[in-house]
Amino acid sequence: MGKKVTHILLALLITSSAGCAVYPAVQIAGGAMTGYDAAMLADEYIPREHVEGGGLSVNQDKMLQRRLRERLELNGMTVSAHVIDAKAYLIGQIADRSRADYAIKTASTVQGIKTITCKFYPPTTRREARKDQRIHAELSEQLQKTLRLRGADLRVEVIRSQAIIIGKAQNYSQKTAAVAIASEIGDITQVIDYIAVDAPTAEGDEVASN
Repeated sequence: MGKKVTHILLALLITSSAGCAVYPAVQIAGGAMTGYDAAMLADEYIPREHVEGGGLSVNQDKMLQRRLRERLELNGMTVSAHVIDAKAYLIGQIADRSRADYAIKTASTVQGIKTITCKFYPPTTRREARKDQRIHAELSEQLQKTLRLRGADLRVEVIRSQAIIIGKAQNYSQKTAAVAIASEIGDITQVIDYIAVDAPTAEGDEVASN
């Protein structure tokens, strides 16, 4: 099934017994097709790159993220998906372990993704969901208006009052600042940091190359 994908299940807060994920039938053009078959078929028709004006214009992460989200939606999964440096992050609410396994297996069919990191929670109540939405709006606003975070690509998910920050910072100062801002919001009980940092430029390297 292409390059082997390493699954990193960092936090699965569901205690249901594990089970094999079974791909449901997806109706396409009047015929029955499994979610996996449809996903593999899509790879044959979705262009992997775009040529414009004689030059190659590709944003690998955006392409992988779009394909990942489409594939999860195709297979009935409502979890959020982000891709940073070809690493996939699945965040959301999952009813049981078999659905979690299914989400991971579906994501693993996307060629080009190097690793899959998951943060899954049991479904929340309406009251919890409203609280999470309010926290999300407040945190997103704080991050957007912080000048020192300009140039950083940060995405926010809030579930059960826990803030999950996914993205890429230009340096460790931005990464630290983003986590600190989230920690200062009173209703947030925990901050989960999935922020990658750009590699230092040649000028910032302490060891000169030969």
